[in-house]
Amino acid sequence: MRILQDSYWKSFEKWKNIDRDNWFNWKWQTANRIKSLEDLKSIVKWVDEREFYQVNTLFHFATTPYYLSLADITNPEDPILKQVIPSKQEIDEEYQKEAELDPFLEDIKSPVPGLTYRYPDRVLMRTTNVCSVYCRHCMRKRMFLEEERAKTKEEFEIMFEYIKKNKNIKEVLISGGDPLTLPNKKIDYILENLQYIDHIDVIRIGTRDVVVNPFRFFDENLLEILSKYDKIWIVTHFNHPNEITNYTKQAVKNILQTGIPVLNQTVLLKGVNDDKFLIEELMRDLLKVKIKPYYLFHCDPVKGVYHFKTGIDKGLEIMEHLRGRLSGIGIPTFALDLNGGLGKIPLLPEYIVEKGGKYIKFRNYENKEVIIKNL
Repeated sequence: MRILQDSYWKSFEKWKNIDRDNWFNWKWQTANRIKSLEDLKSIVKWVDEREFYQVNTLFHFATTPYYLSLADITNPEDPILKQVIPSKQEIDEEYQKEAELDPFLEDIKSPVPGLTYRYPDRVLMRTTNVCSVYCRHCMRKRMFLEEERAKTKEEFEIMFEYIKKNKNIKEVLISGGDPLTLPNKKIDYILENLQYIDHIDVIRIGTRDVVVNPFRFFDENLLEILSKYDKIWIVTHFNHPNEITNYTKQAVKNILQTGIPVLNQTVLLKGVNDDKFLIEELMRDLLKVKIKPYYLFHCDPVKGVYHFKTGIDKGLEIMEHLRGRLSGIGIPTFALDLNGGLGKIPLLPEYIVEKGGKYIKFRNYENKEVIIKNL
């Protein structure tokens, strides 16, 4: 975990006059997102103007000051900069030719606008297409092509009505964009409507604001809203140890005090985190701030994202490394989301060496073999 010193942001020329009250205010962070080339180049000097404009015309760009402040702004290979700065590979057909805008058919498997229904017991609500930071590896990158807007009350009512009528639905994932970019009043409205549907057992909020705008969870009003509802889980999205700071720890502590657990989904990204020792460090740092590692995802075959893709063997290598070096609470499920909306499948290294009629031969993480009776 990185310890950021008080007023550390003042070392940046652009933010040297920003006081603590503003920097720690989530609304200030959102209102002052870096969105233009001019603003970006005032901090990251080496950005290629032509490349930025070519990509930004199609897939737009934004980052919070906080998240950008975590980067080594002099290093083009910095893992945080790679996640936020547009790259020509996003629009290079050679890199993207096998990818699709919606490989998981989220828009097709949508019984009403804004709702995706891929599994028998759960649905996904796309509440907004706005994010605090537009991650270059986003699995819904097709939303970058749209104007920023949240769903209307009328659209939400249609979604709620569908969920109420379908008693097979036990879980709702509130997603986007990032639902925590919505105002508190609208978040309360969504949660209240879902909380009192009897057949809903779990409400998951998918948000990256724990990573890119942790001050969202310094907001007492939001914390009061979250504490009113007992079905909520928060799932966030850390990809690199450099993203975990003392402000992360405080944000998670505030969430936990509302009674809500926090899980994490990491995406395996070429050139960002495709290293077994780095992923081990990430999982350990997540546990230090009481975030439970949940998934390690193989990178999705999404157009504009495919250049981040590693081989599946890389993920299996990482999982084999983690086993025996981390306790079970720190080991995520390595998963692949299947094209065509067919769902996620877990991927594991092979620990069965040989299978006979009366025995099974296994190997452990040290490659030691043992024979167990197959009863």
